[in-house]
Amino acid sequence: MNNKIYVIIVTWNGQQYIADCLNSLYSQKEAQNFRISVVDNNSKDKTEEIIRSNFKDVILIKNNTNLGFAKGNNIGIRKALELGTDLVVLLNQDTEVAPDFIKQGLKYLLENQKVGLASSIILYPQEKKIWFAGTVIYRGKEILKHPNAKIGDHINKKKIIKEADKNNRTDWLPACALFIKKEVFETIGFLDETFFMYGEDVDFSLRAQKAGFQLGYLTDTLVIHKENIDSSMKINKYQFKKLLLRTRARFKIVWRYFNHKEKCYYYLKLIYAPFVQLFYAFKKIIS
Repeated sequence: MNNKIYVIIVTWNGQQYIADCLNSLYSQKEAQNFRISVVDNNSKDKTEEIIRSNFKDVILIKNNTNLGFAKGNNIGIRKALELGTDLVVLLNQDTEVAPDFIKQGLKYLLENQKVGLASSIILYPQEKKIWFAGTVIYRGKEILKHPNAKIGDHINKKKIIKEADKNNRTDWLPACALFIKKEVFETIGFLDETFFMYGEDVDFSLRAQKAGFQLGYLTDTLVIHKENIDSSMKINKYQFKKLLLRTRARFKIVWRYFNHKEKCYYYLKLIYAPFVQLFYAFKKIIS
């Protein structure tokens, strides 16, 4: 397999994650023909120092400010395409990949010509529960059945693998660990940089499908995603900013891809959703 592969990792204050992530890539079996590019969004911790000292063959691109997830990835993607890549792999800084991750991803895409982008099963580190194993975007009256602000969800989230729904439905793919053929970029362009963080992967997946590419779902390899699961109700400045970015991204997706009736359903849901949540909270208190 002579396909050129570039793995792109956008970092921002990722000193606690980046070594584990890169070491998992260095441990890939039967997959030597790939390079790693790290795009650092002006980290203030020791992320850059760790990379320069321990991973000298990594291509490090240093930004002077935090450009966001989408723009940071686009910088790495453009560099990879300039260097003649056939396949780009987007990877979060807080991930670790299985030793056959690159091999299985490349094999899957070569065997499935209509698939333009694909992701593997992704697990939380805690008890190896599922973070991603299929997704759904709510459409039509289904929007009203879910009393929250979400436009969709991960189907099997927090289940163990043997309990997962086997229908393999995936309406979008997360950019957390994402294989993308160069033909996709040549056809639809890059990640939309108006999404600073969150929503860019949903938008990219929907644009790709509209252009005729299929989404792929790998079940033969795994990724660990060290996303923090915080059940507390504390809201700090950073969490509040993330909430605003998520909300903005949802509105953009709804406006671009939902029909007029679905938009009305979604806006109606936003009106009554807080009252439904209060009802369930009150019911839980008195029970």
